[in-house]
Order: sequence, then C-alpha cells, then structure tokens
Amino acid sequence: MNEAAPRKQWTLPVRNRHLLLTRGRRRAMPPVKTLRAIGLKRGMRFLDIGCGPGYFAIPACGVVGKYGRVLACDVSPVMIAELRAGAKERGYANLTAKRNQGSRIPFPDASADFALIAFVLHALADIQPLFAEARRAMKKSAAITLIDWHRKPMDMGPPLEARFEPEELVAQLRDAGFHRPRWWDFDGNTYFASAHAP
Repeated sequence: MNEAAPRKQWTLPVRNRHLLLTRGRRRAMPPVKTLRAIGLKRGMRFLDIGCGPGYFAIPACGVVGKYGRVLACDVSPVMIAELRAGAKERGYANLTAKRNQGSRIPFPDASADFALIAFVLHALADIQPLFAEARRAMKKSAAITLIDWHRKPMDMGPPLEARFEPEELVAQLRDAGFHRPRWWDFDGNTYFASAHAP
C-alpha cells in the first residue's frame, strides 16, 4: 500500500484574526441561524473546537442559554483572550474557554452534547487525532458538525492543497468511528459534514 503524501497545512496568521469576524462573513453565514440549523438547542453543552475569536462560540452562549454551557478551545492564546473578552462584553457567564495543545482537547470525557469544528482542519497534518479527541469529549450519540471549504479555486480560504473534498471528510469521520456521516453543500464555496458519536 502506498503512503499518502503529507497534506499541506495552512493557518491564518493571528494578526489577520479580524477577517474571522467581518460583517460580510456574518451575512454569508449568520452564526445564530447556522447554529440553530445544525441542531444546537437551549440547555445543550456545546464544544467549539478551534474556536478562534468566537465567531460561533459567542453566539452559541445565547443559543444554549443560561442552563447550557459553551466549551471552547483554540491553540492560540490571543484567540482565547479575545473570545473571553467578547463573551464578557456581552454579559455571557456560560462560557469556558481553554487553550489546547495540538489535537488534545482540554475538557473531560463525555463533556459535550454537540461539537463543532469549523474551518480548522486545514491547519492539521493529520485530522484523526483530533477526531479521536472529539469523540472522547462527546457524550454517547452526541452530534458533530464540520464546516469547511470546497476544494476549488476561490478568492477566500486556505490554499487548495490544504482543503478536503467533502467525501474525504465523510470517510475520515467513518474511519474515526463516528456513525451516519454525511455532507451537504452550503453555498457553493463551503459545505457541512455531520455525524454522531457511537
């Protein structure tokens, strides 16, 4: 069997983090509407893996409400600090934000009812360790949703070599032991993939 070539990794420079919170991005993919559409509900414990400055994590605090909890992690201390400040500014007290080291998720086993990995996988050489950690941190039968860029030329997002085809992510989710993986197009540029923990 031939070994696959290592995937090109790409990470948005932290100095460009403002690009993650633009009005144009909010118009294209409104965070509250998106979170509700993928199944996030009041009272849930939501895990945002690779949360950045809080594009989804901060609105999720409002969606899950005071009896829910948002658990968020990112490798960047700058992103975590910005997320905490944004949640505090909006009066949310139901956020726990921690820095993670590599693929290790800094929350206990079976912490989350719902997990999200949005526009993160291009930063990893191997996504299976992150999927294994997500499974560990998710409750039995919890849902996971991935949001990513289609692998086609466009003016935004990571280089093509760092992107995944939707079918490839579905196969990777299946290989990681998730149940019922599937994908659907969002807007021609991005897509969603979802599955459930065993």
